[in-house]
Amino acid sequence: MGYAPTERGTEKRRRRRRPGFAEEVLHAYAYACAFCGFDGALGRNPVGLEAAHVRWHSQDGPDDVNNGLALCSLHHTLFDLGVLGLLPDGRIQVSRQYVARSTAGRAVDTLHGQPVATPRPGPATPRSSRRTFSGTRSRYSRMPVPQREPEQC
Repeated sequence: MGYAPTERGTEKRRRRRRPGFAEEVLHAYAYACAFCGFDGALGRNPVGLEAAHVRWHSQDGPDDVNNGLALCSLHHTLFDLGVLGLLPDGRIQVSRQYVARSTAGRAVDTLHGQPVATPRPGPATPRSSRRTFSGTRSRYSRMPVPQREPEQC
């Protein structure tokens, strides 16, 4: 295990990431973003897709498919910043603090209330064991803003 210096000069243990986590998550989600379905590739190589932890790795979130989402680079960044979150029922929440002027930026708002894609069935991804993190510091509880209703078409 590696060590990282802290502000007081002491060292804090840093957990190593489990090799294979990213590939397992991307495979479970068929190399597509769980929020928008983006599945770009250069030839046979996926591009712009990343494995995200639902409960942060730095907050002891496990390197396990059940704690992972395949997200495009944009949605991974917005997820990490708290613009996007997950509701316990598996729908996407968009922060009320998020604002955008452009059509492309406002496309993020259309994700609100949409269901998150689920991983493909397989031995590494039993949906019934997927954790919910209500009551802990996670992306379920990081969004202190009230829910907004999905917009009607």
